[in-house]
Amino acid sequence: MKLLSAFISANLAARECGDYACIESIETVGCLDTCYEDDCHGTQMYCCGELAQNDWDAIIKFQSVTKAAADAKNIDHNILAAIISRESRAGRKLESWNGEYGWGKCKNGSCYGWGLMQVDRRFHQPVGAWDSQDHLEQATQIIIDQINCISRKFDRWTLPMKTKGGICAYNRGCSHVQNYDGMDIGTDGNDYANDSVCRGQWFKNRGF
Repeated sequence: MKLLSAFISANLAARECGDYACIESIETVGCLDTCYEDDCHGTQMYCCGELAQNDWDAIIKFQSVTKAAADAKNIDHNILAAIISRESRAGRKLESWNGEYGWGKCKNGSCYGWGLMQVDRRFHQPVGAWDSQDHLEQATQIIIDQINCISRKFDRWTLPMKTKGGICAYNRGCSHVQNYDGMDIGTDGNDYANDSVCRGQWFKNRGF
């Protein structure tokens, strides 16, 4: 009975943030390997907060367009902010390629990640300018598709668990997620979902 009540409460709370979980309802242990990106040597939760804080001045410039894209897709905008921070450091890691600014994940003279949320051109045709609502909506739909895939795969998971799984799958695909506790193993930094969620919670608490 208690398990059923907890399940219902978690799902009702998530509905306040649209069709998916509120960022604050998702469990996280913080960053792991990514903690060292900004030379942080504190706890996992402290360091992912430091990463988010270091992106704050950049990401706040995209608050309006992020909220607009999230509203259009009925999802918590802090989830988008989390991915924007994780993928492009709120645009701070982007560079020019083939005469066009907005690319990331560049290697051997080629780039494959587009925009703030790094839509992978190998699997998707990028839409819109690198900082546009069209780009953010495209990336958000990819996240939603992954959440829906996780929901079908793990139908007994709570909505926050499914949403976290979808965030993980945005990095490695739905097939990568085999269980809840170990979902981040094999993702970039072995911490993609946990680090992203932690950053999103930091942005939420800051008032993003």
